[in-house]
Formats: sequence, C-alpha cells, structure tokens
Amino acid sequence: MTVPDTRADVELRLPAEFANLPVVRGVAAVVAMGADLTVDEIADLRLAVDEVCSQVIALARPGAQLTCTFQRTPDGIRVRAAAPSKTGRLPSTDSFGWHVLKTLTDEATAWLGADGTRETHVEVLKRRAR
Repeated sequence: MTVPDTRADVELRLPAEFANLPVVRGVAAVVAMGADLTVDEIADLRLAVDEVCSQVIALARPGAQLTCTFQRTPDGIRVRAAAPSKTGRLPSTDSFGWHVLKTLTDEATAWLGADGTRETHVEVLKRRAR
C-alpha cells in the first residue's frame, strides 16, 4: 500500500487580477491548517500571501495568469507567486509592502525569470514557531 505524501505541493493558476486575492488567501489558509500552523501563524501567512500576490499582480501584464505554489516544508510553508510582467521589474524591497512581508514571514525573496524572461517571482517562507 502506498501512503500519500501529505506534504505535496498545491498549485493554483488564475487570472492575475486583484479580484482573485480572496481565493488565494483561502487556499493559503487551508494549506497552512494542514501544515499544523497556529491560528496566529495562519493569519500572518494569509496577510503575507495577499501582499505577495498584490505585488506580483501590480507588475503583471494585462491578461496574464498568476501561478501560486504552496509547498509544505518540514517546519512550515513556502509560497511562491509568479506572473509575466509588463515591465520586467521587481517589486521594490524598500516599500512598505515589502517591509510587511519581512515582518510576517521568515524569508522573502523576489527575482525575474530565468534567461531574462519578464516573469516576476516572489517567494516567502513561514516557519512554525514551535
């Protein structure tokens, strides 16, 4: 008998529109519950995911698709959001939104796609406190 991997990644693809943020936050909360995060950690992750996706959507080209990946790690959750960019720029790491990400999570990084593609990626890691 094969035991399913309960840490399997969850991937969500949807139009890169601010109206879809509640869906992404909801998925983040469900994945976080499955990773045994506390209620406060889940709230922090939901806020962080909202900010991650907002930053990626703000830079996305019209009609782009947002891809969000939720990966359970041995000690928490890693979330990555990506979308084709209209400008090929990264989110500002000096902004209030980036400061929020750094406060709510344990790691926050941003990069452009490989080979110079104009795809913006933002990733955060939220570890369990215990």
